[in-house]
Amino acid sequence: MLWVLVSCLESFVGTQGVCGSTPSRYLLELILQSIKCRYLPTSDVCVRCDDTSSFVDNLCQILLTIAAERNNGPISIGLIFEQAEKLCDGESLVLPLIVGLGSIVNEKLCYTNSLDTPVLFTVLVTRLPWEKFNFGTFYFEPYVIPIESYSREQLTRLLLSLSPAGASESRFKRFVDLLLTVCFPVCRNAGELIHLMNINWRAFDEPVTKGLVAPDDEWGQWKLAQPFLKRSLATLYLRHYADASVDSVSPKNATRQDFLELPYITRFLLIAAFIASYNPVHLIKNFCLRLLNG
Repeated sequence: MLWVLVSCLESFVGTQGVCGSTPSRYLLELILQSIKCRYLPTSDVCVRCDDTSSFVDNLCQILLTIAAERNNGPISIGLIFEQAEKLCDGESLVLPLIVGLGSIVNEKLCYTNSLDTPVLFTVLVTRLPWEKFNFGTFYFEPYVIPIESYSREQLTRLLLSLSPAGASESRFKRFVDLLLTVCFPVCRNAGELIHLMNINWRAFDEPVTKGLVAPDDEWGQWKLAQPFLKRSLATLYLRHYADASVDSVSPKNATRQDFLELPYITRFLLIAAFIASYNPVHLIKNFCLRLLNG
């Protein structure tokens, strides 16, 4: 089975897309471009679409090209839409199109007389319940699969399965328990906890390898690792830089961890705010008054 991840946040950042395109058109072209870059990087298939009809035609052509190149019998291709709640911010027909895209494309592919007809399906990943999406405009109702948050036991098994090479099993298990004790009450995101595990394990393991504390000294290991674990609470979902050539427990590296990498959208918001701060005051007043009066 083949799959392609499509970020709905990327296609609905603003009210207008790239080069004057509407957000819905940009989303459709993003879908085609994502499939092409993943499975047909050297092909010259068309990824531009002026309307929904041309999008479906180009999508069918891309799927047939992938099936012809692989030549391994019928294939299934999934489109995974991340942060699908952003589809509600688009045009009214975008969400019904995405929900029924599999049936539309598969029906059209049946008339191509191809021996190995690919099968397309779509998956919407969101934190919102389906009732927030249902506007009564769907001909096909999707299957709703609720996924609960990870429990502490499940996260423990997940993190233990990702133990670094050469790490002591008992010491790493103790580290995972301490990490979840500090971070689990405020964060249950598996990806973020894996990131916190990777950046904090060295600070927990180095005192033992350098002989600062004994391998069985749980209190000593906790005392040295506690500042790093608590600092992680202040940098959740952020990324900090550390010097790989400097020990994790050194003051120099602790200072370098103050340099944070902001989330993607936040960077542009700060840049826009900085540029807008240079506008004259009377222009800001005129703009705000037009909005209030309009």
